[in-house]
Amino acid sequence: MRNHLLLFILWIAFDVHAQVRTGPVLGPVEFRTASVWYALEGDDLWELECWPEASPEALRRFPAEESRRFEFRMAKFYLTGLAEGTTYHYRIVCRNTTLPPGERASFRTPVLWQYRQPAPDFSFLAGSCAYFNEAQFDRPGRPYGGDSTIFETMSKEPAAFMLWLGDNWYYRESDYNSNWGLWYRAYRDRSLPCLGKFWKAMGHYAIWDDHDYGPNNEGAAFVFKEEATRVFNAFWNNPSAGSREGGIYTRFSYSDVDFFLLDSRSFRDSDELPDSVGGVPNPDKRMLGKEQLQWLKNQLANSKASFKIIANGSNFLNRFNRYDCLVHYPVEYNELLHFIEDERIDGVVMMSGDRHHSDVICNNLRDGYLLCDITNSALTSGVHRTSDYERSNPDLIASMLIEQNNYTRASVRGASGERVLKIEFVGTAGQALSSMEFLQKDLRFLKN
Repeated sequence: MRNHLLLFILWIAFDVHAQVRTGPVLGPVEFRTASVWYALEGDDLWELECWPEASPEALRRFPAEESRRFEFRMAKFYLTGLAEGTTYHYRIVCRNTTLPPGERASFRTPVLWQYRQPAPDFSFLAGSCAYFNEAQFDRPGRPYGGDSTIFETMSKEPAAFMLWLGDNWYYRESDYNSNWGLWYRAYRDRSLPCLGKFWKAMGHYAIWDDHDYGPNNEGAAFVFKEEATRVFNAFWNNPSAGSREGGIYTRFSYSDVDFFLLDSRSFRDSDELPDSVGGVPNPDKRMLGKEQLQWLKNQLANSKASFKIIANGSNFLNRFNRYDCLVHYPVEYNELLHFIEDERIDGVVMMSGDRHHSDVICNNLRDGYLLCDITNSALTSGVHRTSDYERSNPDLIASMLIEQNNYTRASVRGASGERVLKIEFVGTAGQALSSMEFLQKDLRFLKN
């Protein structure tokens, strides 16, 4: 009898493992809403139970909004009618079997501060280039993926959310030549145990770059562009995705900071096109596309935020970057910087990924305004040794050049009108590697 009971318990444990691949992954948490992503196998029906920490009797159940593609089954739960400034617990439960519920997780909704109190201080994380080895499909030789314990370190940070800056997984040759391969890679990497705690620890926002979009340096011509977009939107819970013309760009706010998440791939002309023709910027070479750039300009003009963070998979400002940078798309580069100057858009800070090292590049604009691009890379992928040519860049903040796996810890604090954005590059074990502060009062143009 005892052996039969043990076998039954083991069967239950195995069945739960087979039914649920990964999750929960916490998405954006707003004043009165939140979202959660979950991956499932089999045909069981699942729902999410959620209750305030202080009132367990107020438990509510939310249905799954499921999607399927090939053998991959995913669910998103949209939690509504929440109270602001409240800690909630939640768990995933099966509706039509006796499978035990999933592990409990928690989140806290922001405080509704506008017109009531000063903007709350907060912190967030950012990073790019997360490569997870799979020997069967990796290139021969030394594994490209590094120490994934960085995500254990990040899960312990008291941050409000994580901003993934692209190359959040890496499509291999065996992936990006078919629709199925795109889903396989995203599903497989999302399911890795090393990410489990981190997915639950904070909300997650994301943009993409080439390697979680398609082949290296791919753009608008990618033959599986629509499928790649479908994969991205299935795996991330961003507040919106592009427009009727496509894309995955969006915007969100946290406290007194606005975040503008750009799509550097869907509308991108080939990097191989000439930057200029006859000494004039090439009008047929664009990274963001006319519609997205116009959207960004309107968003910046409307924003009243203390800091306006523009995030992109590709670098913005590095004139010494011979490869992947908005500088090599001079029509859009000039248009964006001239707009920021002409419209006197205060508080702009740029963030990017891609480069396999971290750095800060700053350009002087009108009135002594210092516009900076904070590049963070790589979380786990191989690290790039910066060339002597790039090191000679006068726009490079030398103390912020980091050539090891790391992530960004960003914090916003201070009194109204005197807010401070602090950026720290943090190593795999949680050690601070370098830091830099941006003062709100310094990121202002003189007014007419």
